[in-house]
Amino acid sequence: MKAVAIRGPRGKTTRFRLPNLGMGPQIVALSLVLGLLGAMAIEPTRQLVEQRERIEGMSQELDEIEGSNARLDARIGRLQDPDFLEQRARDLGLVRPGETAYVVMPPSKARAAAKDKANEKKAPPPAPPEIGFIEGFLAFVGL
Repeated sequence: MKAVAIRGPRGKTTRFRLPNLGMGPQIVALSLVLGLLGAMAIEPTRQLVEQRERIEGMSQELDEIEGSNARLDARIGRLQDPDFLEQRARDLGLVRPGETAYVVMPPSKARAAAKDKANEKKAPPPAPPEIGFIEGFLAFVGL
């Protein structure tokens, strides 16, 4: 045990003997310091993980936007092609000056009904009824 001398308020010296505690308090202090350092490292690690997830999500969005830009660039290229523009104009019914436009009309309802009746008349006759099991067996045997 160690002896420690302490001066009191009146200048009187008092001796105390400190007990020998060994390594226990040092281990506890070291554990507390390591725990504090670990706790301080948790928040930055969590932020790092969140930032990585955010970067990954933004990378996916960037890929989608780049794909959309590529499709729009292709569309711009098509819209600058005179043949494509002419095809689109003809789909809308436009013609060049001097050309004659022809419009094909669908058949009227009366004509469509008459055509359906003609198709019904040309229908093949119904198939003969199927032979039953017993009749088929008798025919097979030859009776």
